[in-house]
Amino acid sequence: MKFRYVRKVATLGLALSLTVGYTQSIASAESKANLENKLDNIKNQQSNNQEKIDSSKEKLSENNKKQNSLIHKLDESQKKIDSINKNIQGKEQDIDAEKQKIKKLEDEIKVITKRINERNEFLKKRIRSMYINGGSVNYIEVIMGSNSFGNFLDRVLALNLIAEQDRQILTDQQNDKKKQESKKQAYQKELTSLEDNLANLKTLKANLDEEKQNQKKLLTQLKAEENDIHDDIMDKQEQEKVLQSQQSIIKNQLAALVKEEEAKKKAEAERQAKERAAVEAAKSAKQSTASHSSSPSISHTQSPAVSHSDPVPSVNADFIKPAAGYISSGFGHRSFDGGFHPGIDIANSIGTPIHAAASGVVSNAYHSSSYGNVVMIAHSVNGKTYTTVYAHMTSYSVSTGQTVSQGQVIGSMGNTGESFGSHLHFELYIGPWTPPPHNGSVNPLNYIH
Repeated sequence: MKFRYVRKVATLGLALSLTVGYTQSIASAESKANLENKLDNIKNQQSNNQEKIDSSKEKLSENNKKQNSLIHKLDESQKKIDSINKNIQGKEQDIDAEKQKIKKLEDEIKVITKRINERNEFLKKRIRSMYINGGSVNYIEVIMGSNSFGNFLDRVLALNLIAEQDRQILTDQQNDKKKQESKKQAYQKELTSLEDNLANLKTLKANLDEEKQNQKKLLTQLKAEENDIHDDIMDKQEQEKVLQSQQSIIKNQLAALVKEEEAKKKAEAERQAKERAAVEAAKSAKQSTASHSSSPSISHTQSPAVSHSDPVPSVNADFIKPAAGYISSGFGHRSFDGGFHPGIDIANSIGTPIHAAASGVVSNAYHSSSYGNVVMIAHSVNGKTYTTVYAHMTSYSVSTGQTVSQGQVIGSMGNTGESFGSHLHFELYIGPWTPPPHNGSVNPLNYIH
């Protein structure tokens, strides 16, 4: 499985190296000085971490201001979108009106075209008749062919009427052609206007789409920034919990050290008192022997042996396999994702008991976004400090600062945190636990017997 480990303080192992058990003997003044020095270091780390938390909160406040600004911009964008939609509706109405006008123009042009076609047919017949009759009417022949003066006048009037009708026909034909041309131009103008309106509509639609796209980008950016800052704050708060846990352990060890030193002083005082009492008894016995030389020899009482508390021995150098199951993923670099796996995965069903690999003190027991339910135990093995990590448990049954024995059940196997399937993720460190790149981690299989 692939981990995205939560960033933690790099000096977490400082306190872990101290958690070798409250019952161990810490005899020298240097040990106490070292503990106090390390406690000061933890306090400095807490101070630095608090400064980072305050800085992250300031960033969150600045992010909130940016959010308000972005929300205002989104409101402005929505107003523009609403305005564009309104304009689109107006353009669509204008287009409908233009279509009605075009329909009317088409009907008028049809009427004019029909009149022009009818006159054309009439003029064609007139021209054909004139051609058959040898050309235009000869007015002299019409006059000379008159039977009487009255007939002459009738003929002249008829000729004038025919000529006037021809002129009117030609005039109407020219006017209709001009009107037809004018209507065609108007029709073309309306078409051009319609096309322009359609183009404007498309442009407005494109602007609308662009506004929506910008809106989505702004929302995505806003969400990403908010998540990053919240993750950073949660990470530093988790670091603070780890530091508090280690601080508590060091304080407890200092208290145990003080108690042990007081016990030693008391034992030493009792020893000295016994020695003084023995000396006094010896003097009294000597004086009694000198004054009663005839008495039987008296056996001399020896000073009692001085009692010293022996240091608690280190745990068995062997680590045991912490859970039953098969190794589903080994230690080291993996080819399928290019990542480094700082431990081994032991797969089995949910609820499988998990045991402490060696005796030690629980340095941390908590829930992590990456490890899930996790327990860390510090061990002292042949004078060396080791740390074991048990991750993705369904639950754990120990608490920070608790002393545990090798093989003791500390929890049950699960699938919490960034995990894919029920298993135990088990890590082993020479020294303290360290965050990525997990310097100090070793292959647990080389130490499990």
